[in-house]
Amino acid sequence: MAITLIHWLKQKHPTAYRQYHKKLKLSASEIVDWQAKIDTIYFAIDPVSGLIEQFEGYYQRKDVNLAALEPRAQSIQSLFGIEGAGQTQVLKQPDVLMLLYLLPELCTEKTLRTNYDYYAPRTDHTFGSSLGPSIQAIMACRVGDTAAAYDHFMRAARADLFDVRGNAGDGIHGASAGGLWQAVVFGFAGLKKTEAGWQTTPCLPPTWTRLAFKIMDQGQTLEFNVTPQREG
Repeated sequence: MAITLIHWLKQKHPTAYRQYHKKLKLSASEIVDWQAKIDTIYFAIDPVSGLIEQFEGYYQRKDVNLAALEPRAQSIQSLFGIEGAGQTQVLKQPDVLMLLYLLPELCTEKTLRTNYDYYAPRTDHTFGSSLGPSIQAIMACRVGDTAAAYDHFMRAARADLFDVRGNAGDGIHGASAGGLWQAVVFGFAGLKKTEAGWQTTPCLPPTWTRLAFKIMDQGQTLEFNVTPQREG
């Protein structure tokens, strides 16, 4: 992305390019070194299915049916031990889905669905990271699973409202709270910026009749009033 931006600035805004080039003290060799590192980054994606491997060797780890362990009152680390849990495919948070959330241009709808279907059941939603549920909610919206999205949204909200982890007294889960806002705006409202401007693709829970929010875009306040999409 940085290299692409450099080339874009150089072609489209040469004056700004020279200013930043001087201020950042970028050398040609440094940019070549960036590209060399990019070319050697390991990115394991199946060319047919689009499934992205969590990390090299992940598929060789023990697969655990988390659903079969419910209801449970212990984390996977407590059940299997720290080292034992590390030898399973159970994830504390949905890292691959986070990647596809941050860089949606990396995937097609098929790739998104493939990775969602694979990693959602392998993520410890019950006792995993408090950062996971809000992102899981957004990605559930993007594949049209509104029911699961709402479950994850409420799981994130309960982290502090119901003190489900027993640690709210140490301070709120700030990142989770920020994730809740993102789940509402980028998940249920489906807000995204396109070449035509900001657009929404509502995926509201059945009991929600309206969703209103504001954002700031380059100093301008934009208001959105989202209602459920109707068929027909």
